[in-house]
Amino acid sequence: MKWHPLFQTFIRQLYFSRIEVTGANQIPTTGPLLALCLHRNGAVDGFVYRKVLPQVAFMLKATLRRSLMGRLFFDGLEVARTEDGGRSGNLEVIDECVNWLENDGFLGVFPEGTSSLGPRHFPFKSGAPRIALRHLQDGIPLTVLPLGIHYERPWAFRSRVEVVVGPRISLDELADIESSGARLQEVKRRFTTALESVGMNVPDAEWQEMAQNFAYIATLGTKQSYFAALKAMEHELPAEAVRAWENFETKARGLRLLRHQGVPLFPLRYPWLYVLVTLLLGLPVAVGALMNVPPLAVAWWAGRKFPDDRNVIALWRILTGVPLLVMWSAAWVLVGMVSGLWWLPLVYFALTYLAVRGWYRLKKLAVVAWNGLFFAGLRSDALEIHRAVLKALTPLPQT
Repeated sequence: MKWHPLFQTFIRQLYFSRIEVTGANQIPTTGPLLALCLHRNGAVDGFVYRKVLPQVAFMLKATLRRSLMGRLFFDGLEVARTEDGGRSGNLEVIDECVNWLENDGFLGVFPEGTSSLGPRHFPFKSGAPRIALRHLQDGIPLTVLPLGIHYERPWAFRSRVEVVVGPRISLDELADIESSGARLQEVKRRFTTALESVGMNVPDAEWQEMAQNFAYIATLGTKQSYFAALKAMEHELPAEAVRAWENFETKARGLRLLRHQGVPLFPLRYPWLYVLVTLLLGLPVAVGALMNVPPLAVAWWAGRKFPDDRNVIALWRILTGVPLLVMWSAAWVLVGMVSGLWWLPLVYFALTYLAVRGWYRLKKLAVVAWNGLFFAGLRSDALEIHRAVLKALTPLPQT
């Protein structure tokens, strides 16, 4: 069990630029704890949630651990679903989950059963409410927390993420409900309300994309919470910002404008300064990337070849790129030992570290420099979007 948290920590540090946590003070120091987790970015969500709950055991599909690779990356309480050839009802799994909680364990459940990057969550299943009610039958208190997860660009290497821990869900007054079926529905209702409070649900994908762009803009140069900005646009997009965005898009149509996280960025002043910094940072990042072409190329190829939707692109990149990166790094060490060039692996690891750490900022700087040099005429229109977004979304809670 100790291997997986350590390995998943390495994956988080490698793949994501920054993981912010909002509401961490809600998490108790001891169990039993039932964590209800919104599911967005495939099995990668579990790696990220584990930063918040290092000791958690997730309920996970048994199919994830059928292969050697699956057992390398994933651990938890296995659920053999009927559609995957498992047992109907999974009563044994519920018993195992209750036993885990009764031993003061932290249990993580994905009530949707599957992930989606769409504008709304999937319907929540009844497994988590059944586990909670079974546990409460023994008279042992239970802490239940809703967790949401929000990626700036879920599939992108070195994206940023915010995990939101909501208030504890009350399980009081359930004994006053005589019918077991009514009790189950009441717990499910409370769980649904709590999960929707830490997630974002909007009418369609177009609304979602606009909200994500504005939320990213709201965080530029500020300590605004990305999630708080998203949540503020759940029922209405800021009209002035929408008009400014549409005006900009009309003027930018057909131009080879660059974007970062879906947003066109421009320099506040002196484009040449951004060009200089881009070149200075770009050199070590480029050399570090060239020294890791095989794992990078395989991860890029796997992210295009295997996913059936965007919500598993990051997973496929991690499943292929991370093991190859480990082997590739070991090869550099071996070459250094055999050749007597002891400094070679040190140079490799130093440049790889700089490439990983600098990639997010380099992309951002390159977008700013390119747009500032070649599309300076659009700068004022882009800044108008920024001004309108901040006007509509300030002040908001900070991370």
